[in-house]
Amino acid sequence: MTPNPILGICIPTYKRPGQLLACVQSIVRSAGKRIIPVFISDDSTDDTNVATIEQLIASYPHIFHFRNPENLGIDRNILRSVDICSCRYAWLLGEDDRLLPGAVSSVLDVLKREDPRFLYVNYRSVDASMKIVLKDRSLPLMRADTMEASEFLARDAWSMGFIGSCVIRTEYWRAIKPDRYIGTYFAHVGRVMEYLKGQSLFRIADPLVLNRCGSPGTFSWTDSTFEVISGWKRLMKELEPLYGGEICQDSVQSFERAHGLNSLYFLAYLRADSVFNRNVFKCIIRSSEKSIGYKLGSWIIALTPPIFFQGMRFLLNQVRAVRYGRL
Repeated sequence: MTPNPILGICIPTYKRPGQLLACVQSIVRSAGKRIIPVFISDDSTDDTNVATIEQLIASYPHIFHFRNPENLGIDRNILRSVDICSCRYAWLLGEDDRLLPGAVSSVLDVLKREDPRFLYVNYRSVDASMKIVLKDRSLPLMRADTMEASEFLARDAWSMGFIGSCVIRTEYWRAIKPDRYIGTYFAHVGRVMEYLKGQSLFRIADPLVLNRCGSPGTFSWTDSTFEVISGWKRLMKELEPLYGGEICQDSVQSFERAHGLNSLYFLAYLRADSVFNRNVFKCIIRSSEKSIGYKLGSWIIALTPPIFFQGMRFLLNQVRAVRYGRL
């Protein structure tokens, strides 16, 4: 059978072969009898992923593996994974994400019917074990819809930070030079939003992807957490000439609200994995314009042993398991 020319799945990978294996296996299961090409941009620069990829190709020969001659970094590797896709649409997927049953057919149906410039796919957030649902839907959509790009940027584009939500029209993608977005950790968002200027996008309401999160330790960029957080502001500075200051400021605020960035809860979340500590407090919080109460609370969190917040996270996850169920 001939691979599907409409949709390819693009995976920027690093050094997590076990996660990559499970991710591709979920793609194959979701595709069923359809042949969906998988494009892997491998930033490990060594043989870490080779055995796993050879194993996958042996059972599913429609995998195209590109090992980068040097480490490109997060932004460039994500961009390259789409650049190497030969299909009309490229669905980005993290190496530790999973497609749900029926996801491929649902996306293909929309692509054939709507022919969108960009397709947003709703997703379900789960814990590191992928057994507990933390949030059933990233965006509270009850039905599919079309949305203007400017409104989406202001309200909901923050959720595109999770690359598995992005199905990209490659012809428009290739027309955009991404250089000024590189270094924000959200270069893929900048490139998409630039080509969407003045246009609309289509959104799928049902969650089709599992987003593995729940603690900073699940992310490949854990050591750069605070740099990633500030990256959205840097991205909006680059998009401001296209969308204007008000929309970009609204986007920053929606990003901060969605992630709870100005809350002590967020710092406690980071403290559980020792990402937030006394040194971070001294470098970032102490000299900020935050209130005295916030700074005091931050200092107490920085002094509290991480195991306390790990226990709180465990209890909270049990509550979520009751609310949303287990997978």
